[in-house]
Amino acid sequence: MLPHFQPNLDPTSKNLAWGLLKTILTSTNPQAVLVKHFDSTLFTRLTHILAFGKASIPMTNAAIECLGDRFARATVISTPQLCAQAQFKHNRIELLAADHPLPTKRNINATNRLIEHAQSIPRNHQALILISGGGSALLCSPKEDVTLEHLTQTTNTLLKSGAPIQKINQTRAQLETLKSGGLARILDHVVRIDALVLSDVIGDDIATIASGPVAVPSIPHTIIANNQHALDTLIAWIASEQINLVSIQRQVTEHAAEQGKALVGKLINSDSHPPFAACLGGEPTVNTQSSTGTGGPMLELALAGALELTQTGFPWTIITFATDGIDGPTDAAGAIITNDMLKPEHIPSIQNALDEHNTLPMCDLLGSTIRTGETGTNVNDLAVAIRWNRTCLPCS
Repeated sequence: MLPHFQPNLDPTSKNLAWGLLKTILTSTNPQAVLVKHFDSTLFTRLTHILAFGKASIPMTNAAIECLGDRFARATVISTPQLCAQAQFKHNRIELLAADHPLPTKRNINATNRLIEHAQSIPRNHQALILISGGGSALLCSPKEDVTLEHLTQTTNTLLKSGAPIQKINQTRAQLETLKSGGLARILDHVVRIDALVLSDVIGDDIATIASGPVAVPSIPHTIIANNQHALDTLIAWIASEQINLVSIQRQVTEHAAEQGKALVGKLINSDSHPPFAACLGGEPTVNTQSSTGTGGPMLELALAGALELTQTGFPWTIITFATDGIDGPTDAAGAIITNDMLKPEHIPSIQNALDEHNTLPMCDLLGSTIRTGETGTNVNDLAVAIRWNRTCLPCS
């Protein structure tokens, strides 16, 4: 995965951002972290894989490698872009594309195929469930009295409101059959079931991740990577750049713009010797119910922070990153903004973009947008703000 930066982004900033993104994505690579956490002693029989989410393809490849001749068959659901890029070394895999974040008819069709596989697993075989971010939307089986249109409208309203994922998935569980242990009930005949989870939920609540399709006491779940892991990697990267760290915020879930202001406030108010940084990890939100603008939490956080820093007089950089490569409803992964990008005439436009939640056009105008496409992982969001010493700016 090579990110696409705006043409007018200077090489120094580009190298800095790419170094961070590469470090984070390497650390949270689904294939590598699954192999690290796989306990081969648990799988003594032929094992069937049921995988759904944005990391389901690399997770499946890793699980097949670990299972060896104990692998029986796999059904995998992922997004159309990731399915188009998929490469499998085995032929007993059914790969199915489904849409995200709003389910469509093909989500239901794909889920029905996964249900058929689950029902057909012999009693003396095992099942391995691979769950990752986006799984709740991709795995879609409405209850008998629930239409797809109602499910889509309800989900869209919640997403636009900036509702926390816990509330969104609780609502999905009331409308669908596989949430809240529904898949576990279908698999009740199988001799053993295990779940490996790449968590996109702050706090790693098993009942919330993908709406808990196998969240029952009898099924062990192993978290193989999460936002805490990614944030620790970010902290290590900051140290490797010989930058002091003055603030760490974990499990951030509040409004993105306010979090951007709070983040850069650590730079403004610290009396540490530059260069130093503040960072956060979590899943900030944006309420776009009254807006027709285009933007996402990481773009909004970056612009809100930049606006606070415009009058400070010291050099700075803000980098934000949605680890799945998709910030809200945009095609952006995040942004890198430096003090050199902002001119006095930009300030009213930035404020207007924040007011209207129309941050993508503004980031494009500044040349700050980072685009990666779907990364194949999802451990929520990261942000870092750096205050530089004028005699110690980032190296190119």
